[in-house]
Amino acid sequence: MEFDLQELKSEWNLDPDYHHVNHGSFGAVPIVVQKVQQQWRDRIQKNPMKFFARELKDEVAHARGHVARFLGQQADQIALIRNTTEGASTVMRGFPLHPDDEVIVLNQEYGAVTKAVARACEASGAKLIEIDVDYLDSDEIVIQKIAGGITNKSRMLVIDHITSASARTLPIYELGALCKANSIVYVVDASHSPGTVHTDLDKLDADFWFGNLHKWVSAPLGVGVLRIAQRWQEVLRPLIVSWRDDEPYPFPWDMLGTVDPTSWLSAPKAIEFFGNIGWERVREANYQRMMFGRELVMKELGVTQDEIRIDFLPLGVVPIRNISGGRDGSAALHAKIATDFKVEVPISFIADKYYLRISGMLYNTPENYEALALAVRKTLK
Repeated sequence: MEFDLQELKSEWNLDPDYHHVNHGSFGAVPIVVQKVQQQWRDRIQKNPMKFFARELKDEVAHARGHVARFLGQQADQIALIRNTTEGASTVMRGFPLHPDDEVIVLNQEYGAVTKAVARACEASGAKLIEIDVDYLDSDEIVIQKIAGGITNKSRMLVIDHITSASARTLPIYELGALCKANSIVYVVDASHSPGTVHTDLDKLDADFWFGNLHKWVSAPLGVGVLRIAQRWQEVLRPLIVSWRDDEPYPFPWDMLGTVDPTSWLSAPKAIEFFGNIGWERVREANYQRMMFGRELVMKELGVTQDEIRIDFLPLGVVPIRNISGGRDGSAALHAKIATDFKVEVPISFIADKYYLRISGMLYNTPENYEALALAVRKTLK
């Protein structure tokens, strides 16, 4: 058996001694994109003064415009950041919360984002409200639970588009309408969205939206996007104050002091790499890989179809029952599978449940998932 586009495995230079089925955590950069990034580094080092003083501004603007078009936006609608953790911190540190405001998050939210919300609430006197939803809850139930948690003090809702630990989608458009109806600021954490699902950002019209390109667009590490609705662009500022701080959005984000800009500048090549193949074909190929691997693991663990969700995503989870120890236990199991079986796969723990999360990317082969199934058989059965 061969997957569609399996011949493209050679476009990556991952360690062949390991089975890499965890693209969703940190991505993996195609060789052609790595080469472009090195070319940018070489260009900078030939004349740093020339590049940073006279060329960087235009080059970053060009890259930002390319990323914006990929997301269906105009160049001045997005800012380049380093990752969604930075995006969450920027929003929560800069947004004017007041004492007695309530900020709603879900128990499924990525931990670092929840921590950013908690710190902002602590500093302002606002209150963090965590609403429990289950991995298997329907979209309608999720909306009902969030609606039931809204009070006259609710100021902000922070929501994942695709949850990290449980790899499920949430109804972002419907929740956006709920927020508008209740005058609640809407923040969407879209860490896994670019490259996996099409989002009409103008239709969504979230107050704040941030996503990563180093995951499913396979850009180099350090490429994120922050979209701030026009109504907030004069309010929010970058965490780092630099020379362009007095300019309008998004230009202050274009310069954060002397940093390595090559990840941003290489992002257009990553977009082009998949665009030349065809994004719909890439998404389908990645989905089929993930489903192949997930079905093998489900069979090993006796997990039935009614215990999982089917989302058209390149990552999905299988619930794990016979494990304990919380985050430490999940980390120990991950390390054991990697050490003993040379399989890189995350074990997540959230809402007192454990999941094995499987990714599909063009470099994956059936053998990767067969090795994962063997590791599961020997460690979890």
